Amino acid sequence: MKGRYCNLKSAKVDFPPVPKFSFTNLALIKDTTETCRSAFFYNTIQGSVDDVIETKVTITYEDLFKSVTSQNRILLLEGRPGCGKTTLTRKISRDWGEGTILSFVKYLFLIPLRQFYATPITDLRSILEYFALSTLQAEISGNAGHGVCFIFDGLDEYSQKYTADGRSWFEQLLRGEELTSSIIMITSRPNASVQLRECVNTRGEVVGFLKEQIDEYIDKSYSNNQSKASEVKAYLHNHQNIQHMCYVPLHLVMIIFIYNTCEEDKAPLPNTETDVYHLFTVMSLVRYYRKMGKNVVLNQLKSLPSSELSLFHSICKLAYNTTVLSKTSISLHDVSDEFSISDIANLGIIIADQKEGLTGGEPVLSFVHLTNQEFLAAFHVSTLPPDEQLKAIREHVGQPHMGVVLKFLCGITGLQNPDHWTSILDNALIDEKYAKKVNLKALHCVFESQNGQRCRELFSKADGKLLIRNETLTLLDYCVVGYCLESAHDAVKSITLSCQLTAEGLEIIVQKLTRSIESVTELEIYDDLCDKYKILALKELLHRFPKVKSLESTSYPIEFRVVVNWWLGLDTSQGSQCAFCPAHSLDPLGHHALACKCGGDVVLCHNTLVHFLHRAHASVHIEVGAGLFPDHSQSRPADILLQNWNLGRPVALDISVVSPLNHSTLAEAGATFDAVLEATESRKHQANDEKCSGLGWVSTPLAIDSYGACNWVPAKVTGFFLPVLQLKLLLN
Repeated sequence: MKGRYCNLKSAKVDFPPVPKFSFTNLALIKDTTETCRSAFFYNTIQGSVDDVIETKVTITYEDLFKSVTSQNRILLLEGRPGCGKTTLTRKISRDWGEGTILSFVKYLFLIPLRQFYATPITDLRSILEYFALSTLQAEISGNAGHGVCFIFDGLDEYSQKYTADGRSWFEQLLRGEELTSSIIMITSRPNASVQLRECVNTRGEVVGFLKEQIDEYIDKSYSNNQSKASEVKAYLHNHQNIQHMCYVPLHLVMIIFIYNTCEEDKAPLPNTETDVYHLFTVMSLVRYYRKMGKNVVLNQLKSLPSSELSLFHSICKLAYNTTVLSKTSISLHDVSDEFSISDIANLGIIIADQKEGLTGGEPVLSFVHLTNQEFLAAFHVSTLPPDEQLKAIREHVGQPHMGVVLKFLCGITGLQNPDHWTSILDNALIDEKYAKKVNLKALHCVFESQNGQRCRELFSKADGKLLIRNETLTLLDYCVVGYCLESAHDAVKSITLSCQLTAEGLEIIVQKLTRSIESVTELEIYDDLCDKYKILALKELLHRFPKVKSLESTSYPIEFRVVVNWWLGLDTSQGSQCAFCPAHSLDPLGHHALACKCGGDVVLCHNTLVHFLHRAHASVHIEVGAGLFPDHSQSRPADILLQNWNLGRPVALDISVVSPLNHSTLAEAGATFDAVLEATESRKHQANDEKCSGLGWVSTPLAIDSYGACNWVPAKVTGFFLPVLQLKLLLN
């Protein structure tokens, strides 16, 4: 049996071109209520219904299968379409056949569930008959499946996966209630495997490519032409939305193929996901014509020759009907009698999935990729009469599984039909609890259309308000937000981002905004702003919104919000008076709070430093000198008094914390960094030298500014005192 898998190919089809090298990236999903937002986590998020928004860590291919034992025997591997789930199952089967993994397994059955689209799996016999190995039934059943591994690929493509009572043999097998000693591996899209998660021992995710692997893949693809590799990387860098697609391996293969073909034909490169799938479909058809010996120039799908136009439209209609029903596999009964299987398969858009030569039987049809199916469904809608198009939009605009179809429809039509736009607009705004505000789904539709006028209309109808809430934003989302803000420009009035942000994402928005938007007066952010890189990116973003006076973030204490606003150069005063000296109004940039001598930062810093130095040296006295002078002055020239210091004389350290922003020292601060410090120490010498001399003390002013600069030059003080301070800090 192992010989059947040793030569198993990595993929079932040869188009788009299958690479000779790939990467296997896996994540172990942890069963915890805590959610880790690491860089790896964000690399696994693509902004679709198939995202796994849970804590996950990387795990190697080898370590994953080391954990598979008779006690830890049910493994669920989730992943979005095109991420490499099927490729992984074929690698597992091939490696088992070569004897490198799962050495304790005697029989391994790789079962593509799409092959059981019409005939459900009812018992062990139905699986063994698929492999023409019915004679093994007694052995496998008698051992409760010991030494047997079942790999079920594509649970989301199996139409009979769940029954009303949950008691079918197949379900019981997946839940570990049948053949209780067998190893069970299942691959599925995340939204189709929810009911199984509580039954599995290990849950992982096939995460596609990582950023560095995209670059490595491009370098290997152009190993003989590194300048071309650099051009492709530059193209992706300038089109972040296209680069975002490349995290799915199938997309990266498609995009490199499209790039090469566009360069050969001197055709424009794609700007949106709609462009990518339009070009890929066109190139699939051109490839078909060239195989037929026809030299056809095809720039648009609507310019197909009439002989193939009817077949192509039938395939698009089939894509629409199956997508509406959330189906990914097609039985022969769904296909029109006027076309043969070979006619359909030759176009390269639909795969006729044979059974790897194990047994006979009719093939199951499916599209190259789910997103390709959704694109063709949208193309079908675009060819309908206007009233039927409008009906389709109104019926499906709010259905989650039709969201990608709607987005592609906007890209295909460019939102030129005002009736279509109105239907989408009415369903793309939040009209209930959150009043009328533009949401992310609406922005994606406008972005795919590349219609700036529609973007302005979208914001105008929502009174200029943008709300993005409870979303885990991808790089594509940031790209879309930046494009729409730039296109709508002065139609945008307020922005609320109630979601987790990244510094890289904020930088993408800044790059998209080529001009300031003075109409934006309100910016609310509900996120963890303790990341300095995120703050820096946010500061750059605020430069594009010069009329924003303060950053609202009511999910944090007032102290935190004031500090963030001050750091960003925004209004911290809100027109209030100083609590310690009511005669002074707080200035917008918070300078008075730093310089206030009645209770601001300078007072806090002074008192903290005095008490800290007192704790660092046991023999000192603090705040000494009041009433000891002939004039009975209550001033204290010694914040810290050190006995027997300089030639046996005490030293009076007078610590002063000053702000360079004080109106009386602002001019001096502009000269040199220590001008204010020297001026302060000079005034202290004039006031205290004579008084201290009369008491036998050495007057030593020590000035520090509120930003941390100091001028502690006298070696006779620092030469001994600072080592003592360091020693105390080490001991404590």
